[in-house]
Amino acid sequence: MARKHSGEIVTRTIRQRQKNGDIYVIERKTQYDPEKKYNVVLSSKIVGKIPLGQNQVVPTRPKRPSGKKVSNLPAPFLNASRMRVGMMDIIDHIGKASGIDEAIYANTDLGTAQKILSLARYLLATDGQSLPGITAWQYSHPIPYEDGISEDVYHDLFTSVGRDESLMQSFFASRLQGSEGEPVLAYDSTTVSTYSQQLPEARYGFNKAHDGLETVKLLSLYSIETRQPVAFTKQPGNQPDVITIENTLKQLQILSIGNAEIVTDNGYYSEKNLAELLYAYFDFITLAKTNLNWIKPELNARLDEFRSTSSACPFDTNTHGITVMLMQEFSRARKYGSRKKDLKEGDEETFRRRIYLHLYFNPMRRVEQDTAFDNDLFELKELVEDGKDEQDLKESAWKKVQKFLYVRHYGSKVTVTFNEKAIAEEKKYHGYFALVSNCEKDPFECLRKYRKRGVIEFFFESGKQRADGSRTRVWTSDALMGRMFVQFVALCYYEYLGEQIREMKLTLAVENGDPEHDSRENMKVETKLKNWLKNTPVYLALQWFDVIEEVNVSSKLHAKRWTTELTERDRLFLRKLGMKVS
Repeated sequence: MARKHSGEIVTRTIRQRQKNGDIYVIERKTQYDPEKKYNVVLSSKIVGKIPLGQNQVVPTRPKRPSGKKVSNLPAPFLNASRMRVGMMDIIDHIGKASGIDEAIYANTDLGTAQKILSLARYLLATDGQSLPGITAWQYSHPIPYEDGISEDVYHDLFTSVGRDESLMQSFFASRLQGSEGEPVLAYDSTTVSTYSQQLPEARYGFNKAHDGLETVKLLSLYSIETRQPVAFTKQPGNQPDVITIENTLKQLQILSIGNAEIVTDNGYYSEKNLAELLYAYFDFITLAKTNLNWIKPELNARLDEFRSTSSACPFDTNTHGITVMLMQEFSRARKYGSRKKDLKEGDEETFRRRIYLHLYFNPMRRVEQDTAFDNDLFELKELVEDGKDEQDLKESAWKKVQKFLYVRHYGSKVTVTFNEKAIAEEKKYHGYFALVSNCEKDPFECLRKYRKRGVIEFFFESGKQRADGSRTRVWTSDALMGRMFVQFVALCYYEYLGEQIREMKLTLAVENGDPEHDSRENMKVETKLKNWLKNTPVYLALQWFDVIEEVNVSSKLHAKRWTTELTERDRLFLRKLGMKVS
């Protein structure tokens, strides 16, 4: 049980280095606010400074008021501060409404929690500016950790958080608490480039940024129904996607998400992965290649069925789909021996499971694939005619040359023609694709869920563009994990706010039968807000409210607080988010 806070005013002395090398000694008074769950700064006063090259504290010269005569009478005590609170109030509300803040506070000490949330809020508020910028930014924006965040503070934080597996896994487990029904989780990976030569996970492999650097692979689980990130892990950058599914199963078992439905693309398809998913009784949907030896015969036998109207998808009539139920045999290597089955560790164990093979055809997709295929062949033809050979081309490109082109040499002259029979056989299957599932019986419900998997790609894009996630920027594995966790919390903020705005736009300017709501004046304001949200990304919507300032003035005689005025549209936006607006 968390200890109760006394509410006493705490006085701390902190030191801040200036650009000229001097160190200011500042006396700061703070008091814990149980409602906000962080320390609130009551006052901050410079008591002296340590000049560059010295060790002793010397008093600073009082600043003379501009344009006024200095009186010999003692000045009345007055303490004033100005902070930009509009955007930060919204982010604070998001943290509470989403349960993100509560989950962080519940699983670590107060100081660590405040530092994590402060950094996450900074990344969200600045659209992923690099972390050194927080040292100046925090002076004008209130954050949970009031003692000041420096580069040393967040570097030490990353290392300690990266070692705290309990904090991370407990936070991941909280991401699906309260969700109704079976969670549908998209699973995919991206690569994070690094200049570091000290990270053991940094390896040369497929780099999605194509910048020639070593990478670390970031694997994520994302709820496609709630549009919320759930969990992540990291792996060496040279690990192929197809062998990473085992780690996902382990993580899901740790998080006690036994009823989740996993959705992947064909980068994760393999007989071994299907066997692992089926053996562990996890539901799944995965994209599979139509040329597999057990899928191609089923497709060939049913090519005429895609012409029927009944096979058209209700929400996309350009796509036709059919389903084939199969009892398929799979095998997996035993991790442990079994006396009952007379199997040893490592022996292949076979088992049969019912699966649903969903086959689809889209004529628009066929045209696109035909065009792309023809462009590739014409490009290869030109390269070969210019004298390029096996050593000059990639292995995949040379295989295409051998399969689809006739190359003849007449002395120094090279003649290239197309192998039309092989090309026709290849194009025969353009426009077709297949999904494999052990739980989805309806082809179009399966297609709907698979298409929603695309939201994880936007999530990865947000991580790199809005959470400073395109580079590792740390030098140890623990610090990398801690940094990724802070970025993950920032993305949880971002995705929650993004989903709230998406839902808000669906209801704005839509009559609901309530005379007050459907009034002309209210519809006019809601239309303005809807048009503004349509043309304003999340980051700029937050920045719009960053101009709202709060000025606090306190003295022995009076205490005042005032804020910048809001427009009616802005008030409506805040109310729709669930915030109290006076």
